[in-house]
Amino acid sequence: MTTAVTRATDTGVQPSAPQSTVGSGVAGRTRRAYLHHVDLIRATTFSLVIFVHCLTQTTNEFTSLPVNTTSLLLHFTRNTFFALTGFVLMYQNFDKAEFSTLDFWRRRIKLVIFPYLIWSFIYWVVQAMWANGRLSDVPTSLNEFGKLVVWGLSGFQMYFLFVMLQVYLLFPLVLWLVRATVGRHRLLLAGSLAVQVAITLIITYWEPPASVAPYWWHHYATFIPYQFFIFYGAIAAVHREEIAAWLSGKAWWLVGALLLTGGFAVGVYLYGVKVQGHPVHDNDSAFFPTLIPFLIVAMTCLYAAAAHWAEHWREFTPRFARAVSFASNRSFSVFLCHVLVLFFLLYPKVDGRPAILAALGQPWGTAVVYLATLAGSLLLVEVLRHLPGSLYLTGRPRLPLRRR
Repeated sequence: MTTAVTRATDTGVQPSAPQSTVGSGVAGRTRRAYLHHVDLIRATTFSLVIFVHCLTQTTNEFTSLPVNTTSLLLHFTRNTFFALTGFVLMYQNFDKAEFSTLDFWRRRIKLVIFPYLIWSFIYWVVQAMWANGRLSDVPTSLNEFGKLVVWGLSGFQMYFLFVMLQVYLLFPLVLWLVRATVGRHRLLLAGSLAVQVAITLIITYWEPPASVAPYWWHHYATFIPYQFFIFYGAIAAVHREEIAAWLSGKAWWLVGALLLTGGFAVGVYLYGVKVQGHPVHDNDSAFFPTLIPFLIVAMTCLYAAAAHWAEHWREFTPRFARAVSFASNRSFSVFLCHVLVLFFLLYPKVDGRPAILAALGQPWGTAVVYLATLAGSLLLVEVLRHLPGSLYLTGRPRLPLRRR
């Protein structure tokens, strides 16, 4: 498997100075290479997340069985985010003997908390206040914003950053656990998986009492339903060479496992809707226990495909490689702003329906909205990345202006 010179950012791995090789224990410093396959995983994941958001915003997700079936399978992107975060942070810090919790928090949390607060405020002002004719009420309604920001509710994707903050706060504990269980990582992962199954069973089947219910539904905005995937990525970083050797030559096995686990997850969902009378749309579908095997296999398949491309095909696809690098570098920034772009694309209405959908119909409306959201988001990010304070707006350093 290709390795590389890296440093961790809020969402992935970027070039940096040579550092130590991740191995089976805390070691000294040697050189390691750039993880090009991480770029492809990140770019693919963000692109699919944006597609899901465009799909659900341009269709009736509460009544459409095909839309919800598609969304069910694409929930793996949500968990891939956290597996990738665990992978990157562990890759960076596992063998760092001088690791400092306070220094880690100081350097990393600012990459998330400032974009989180700024974009939460932007979404609140635009979607909750301006769109409802309440723009003049902003100064006197900040308590409303406060209630939203404490749970990542200002924009429907902002919960991800809220969970990321929790992951950053807890990562020193994760690092300690992974270091302390060297040689027993399979047991650690098995224990985490057992906890994950228990968590999803509770989310799916437990009816909280009225006193707990107002707080219980925020479970998706906590690290708890994602803990297994954080460990999954973290332990994969430690054993990435062994994993690469194990994955080699198993393409058909992986495809078969993907089809089998995906069919099982969809079959259980359709049985619940068609036979048991469950609603077509379930806000907790991302946490169905029967979805866990597919989530694990899907992100493993994506990792294997990306690693194979990086090792065997990257040198022969230079244009695609440049596109992957470009997309990866801007993926987090695009994630921050794409819902704003999507909002304005769908804001003009004709008879209460988004004008672009009324004009194009389906499926062309969704396809065009998706492409326009990607293009508009990339354009907006290019502007923001060249502004002073880019780090606070986009979580990425400011890009220098080009001279003629």
